[in-house]
Amino acid sequence: PLVAKLKQGSISPEDKQSILEQILENDRKNGEILLGLAFYSAMNEQWERALEYARTFLKIEGRENAGRLSVGLLEAEVFHNMGRKEEAKTSLEGYYRRTKDPWYLAISEYLFGKHTEQSLSEKAGETPENLVTWHTALGFWAEGSGDKKKAIKHYKEALGSYMDTRIEYDFAKERIKRLRRPSE
Repeated sequence: PLVAKLKQGSISPEDKQSILEQILENDRKNGEILLGLAFYSAMNEQWERALEYARTFLKIEGRENAGRLSVGLLEAEVFHNMGRKEEAKTSLEGYYRRTKDPWYLAISEYLFGKHTEQSLSEKAGETPENLVTWHTALGFWAEGSGDKKKAIKHYKEALGSYMDTRIEYDFAKERIKRLRRPSE
């Protein structure tokens, strides 16, 4: 029943996070659940929880795959968004050393200032998976740098990938909503 609730399109990110936390109680080492919780916690601006779930996920032994690579980037980006720039840098450096995938390496090099957006765009090509990944990463990094306009631009580009089965897509959609909310 909980998994069926998750698949409902109308359910909020807060409710999805709550359901995933209930599932996690029975399956503490489920990587897919931890991945989802890392992203939904970040969507819901629960930064410490996002870091906790990301770290727990990254401690699970496994091969380098899109989920592991995305969560590794997310960890550094959450630190950046929290204003903890040194920890963001340290996290990103560790990520860079561990990563073998050329695409994710290029994204991390951009975040270090070693690439331009233009060069990253050329590497991405028109591959939807690359578009959703890099635009979400750059959007969240821009948010952490205080550039709301640039963040929204990148998040919109991520949505233009139509990769609505990827967690980064949901993340981009939710971050746009949050950034457009009037300040409270």
